[in-house]
Amino acid sequence: MKQISFKLLIVVTLFLNGCGYHLLGTGSTLPKHLKTIFIPVFTNSSTQPEIHRQLTSSVINSFVTDGRVKVVQNSKSDMVLTGDLFYYELKTVSFNSNNFATGHIVKLAVNVEVTDKANNKPYLKQTLRAEWNYKATSDIVGTESARLAALEQAYRVLGNRLVSLLINQF
Repeated sequence: MKQISFKLLIVVTLFLNGCGYHLLGTGSTLPKHLKTIFIPVFTNSSTQPEIHRQLTSSVINSFVTDGRVKVVQNSKSDMVLTGDLFYYELKTVSFNSNNFATGHIVKLAVNVEVTDKANNKPYLKQTLRAEWNYKATSDIVGTESARLAALEQAYRVLGNRLVSLLINQF
């Protein structure tokens, strides 16, 4: 009986080893020929000028930090990731007893498309949204700093989500 249990344990272990389980951040569902990506500056059709540049930098940083796909120049890339920041909203969500705004949410939405250059066809097409809240203070500079920090967090969320969608397909 012990011998059958031991054999069953070995079979189950071998089966689970071959199932493709891996730690997040170590594997990839990308086809083998897709190893490099070019990311031009996103376009901006939102109501907020110039924020697309920082979003693009954050997306590039997410790929560089992850490291499974190398960010390169267009001429050396297997894929091209284009994006359009089409939505920006700053929404007040709370007020103090003097009716001054104390809480805000920054909302962003971006359309992205990744093209497989070898096959000349879209590999991924997605709309992504992110939001981040922040507190306002009586200090205008402090409130603006908090808004910019909230934008940075929203950019980071979008960048990390994009890496996960492209490489892990979720």
